[in-house]
Amino acid sequence: MKQVFHILSESANHSQEKVLAVRAGEKHFGFAVTSPGADELYQLAWYTDASMEESNLQEIYETHPELREEFSKVLVCYDHPQSILVPQVHYRQEDAPQLLRSVYGTLGRDITMTEYVPDWQIQNIYTVPREITDWVSRHFATGDRSHTYSVGLRNAGFIDPQGLLAVDIRPDDFSLIVTKANRLLLAQTYSYANPADVLYYLLNACRQFSFTQENVQVVLSGLITQESALYRELYNYFLHLRFREPGWSVTGTQQ
Repeated sequence: MKQVFHILSESANHSQEKVLAVRAGEKHFGFAVTSPGADELYQLAWYTDASMEESNLQEIYETHPELREEFSKVLVCYDHPQSILVPQVHYRQEDAPQLLRSVYGTLGRDITMTEYVPDWQIQNIYTVPREITDWVSRHFATGDRSHTYSVGLRNAGFIDPQGLLAVDIRPDDFSLIVTKANRLLLAQTYSYANPADVLYYLLNACRQFSFTQENVQVVLSGLITQESALYRELYNYFLHLRFREPGWSVTGTQQ
């Protein structure tokens, strides 16, 4: 297991109320500790492995005793890609497992969850490995749980008349949410090995939905910086390229 980074703010030990946000995926686990208003970051960490299983999560939990502190709120986001977004008017709860099986095959012992995204009138049907949900329930019993596509839709907003590509970058894969004129067009997770792979999927989305590179809005989040090769590659192809505002500032050290 690899620790990609661990950022600790100088004010982390002096803050009163704190909010914990946790992200768990097939190959990664990360967490952030912020102020209640999300205007200040106290701590940020990210881990990766070939397969993020319960034993990995427990090792991280024991490495970071701060995860056992009292938090005013705990947010849990599942990044597992097995998800289907269904318009509310067509959703029937009894059909949810069959829909997932028809797309992803057998579900095994995975837990099927549904999550309503009211602003978009969409039900997000997704699965998470049982051992992961059980671990989260044991350690963060009061946490509010969401799926990455649901969070992405809430963050996307409705100011995209020319089309929006919301791209969340992780070390080995990225999620892409495509919207236009208050309509969801695509929510998908892709693996990549180099910047050209990411560019290919974004350009393909533009062709598929008749977006122009001069007008489409590309909003980036996740593990990408303005100095990275990936950002430079995208900058050469898209006129409107920006980072999603995190909502916090931080002064501290990176380990």
